[in-house]
Amino acid sequence: MITRRDFLRTSLGATVGLWFWGRASCAQAQPIRIGHQLDRTGAVALFGKWHNRALDAAIKLVNEQRGINGRPVELVNSDDAQTKPDVGKDEFEKLVTQKRANFVIGSVFSGTNIATAPLAKTLKTIYFPQGIATDITEKFGNRYVFKSYHTVRAAIEAAHAWVFANLGRRFTIVHSVIDFGRSQAEDWAEKIRAAGGEVQLIPVPFPAPSDLFSIIQKIDLAKTDVLYHAFTAVETARFLQAAFDQGLQSRVKILGLIEGIDVLSTAEPWLEGAYFISGYPRRADQISEELRDFDREYRRRVGISAEGFSLENPKEVVPIADLFGSWQAVFLIKQAAELVNWRSKADTPALIRALEGLTMPASVGFPQGAQSLRAQDHLVFHDHYIERVENGQLKVLARIPREKSLYKTGADYTKEEF
Repeated sequence: MITRRDFLRTSLGATVGLWFWGRASCAQAQPIRIGHQLDRTGAVALFGKWHNRALDAAIKLVNEQRGINGRPVELVNSDDAQTKPDVGKDEFEKLVTQKRANFVIGSVFSGTNIATAPLAKTLKTIYFPQGIATDITEKFGNRYVFKSYHTVRAAIEAAHAWVFANLGRRFTIVHSVIDFGRSQAEDWAEKIRAAGGEVQLIPVPFPAPSDLFSIIQKIDLAKTDVLYHAFTAVETARFLQAAFDQGLQSRVKILGLIEGIDVLSTAEPWLEGAYFISGYPRRADQISEELRDFDREYRRRVGISAEGFSLENPKEVVPIADLFGSWQAVFLIKQAAELVNWRSKADTPALIRALEGLTMPASVGFPQGAQSLRAQDHLVFHDHYIERVENGQLKVLARIPREKSLYKTGADYTKEEF
């Protein structure tokens, strides 16, 4: 007769045995390598550092979940993409051909993404660019390129109605000529004109000149409700400081994408009252109640405080609104790979088909909330937020559901051959 104690002992032994077998099996299997087109130096180096932290943390979590199809996952970094398109493209090729990366998470520099996209198709390697210029998906994408985070156009589509209703329709857009800045200027100008508004475009060379006073002088304040800025973080700081010195903050509404200040402290006086369109709130107390458990675990694993600073260095601002794209790219790979039992690149066409049209429920893997990946242009759609700096901190004024960010696309990569 088997007693309850015997049964529990036998069951526990079997469970422990299966656990050790699973661990050993995963450890012995050939690893799946996820490469990172990492910018260690250059204009987006701080973003690159934190995207790498997020990738490392995501992969550790995946391995705690027995990897992907029972195989462990490894992070493989490029030497240095340098925020230079040609260098980044070469680093992508090395990741695939020399470091044997099965998938690659891209740079946050849009120019590097655009230069790399054709090579992803040539090398038949799925690529997740982290830059946000609209052209990445609209003009330069292909069957192997997927965006796990918004594009400029998606952010503007989501936010424009709120902006026009609350801030105005007469814009002056001061923007860098790089893809990131140009994309914002072009997409906003189209929306503004369609709504019967007015827009003045002021392009600025990259890098921006040391003296921005001459740029500020070009702004016609009598015809401006909204002063929109589109620069990298360092240049955003310089431009907004110059605008503050000229007293513009009290005369117009200041607006931009959060990427422009996502590594900057909002305690500076030249940011007070400024508005930002973001994909993720910086502060944990601004997260919706139903997402807070996911957000708490996400921050803990990546090393981000409730206020949006590094847990290791409380003075370092983390670009949390930007880097969740890399984090969830790992979980997109896991979800799709396990749907089709991906084993090697021979299975990549099936994995691509699984990604096209995939839906993702809110979870630790997708802490931003439920999302969907549009099949035609391979773009993930998620909620957006309007945030404003009040008393030195970002406060959420509005949460905009992902359905509002859907725009008509001219792309359809599902028609391409593999």
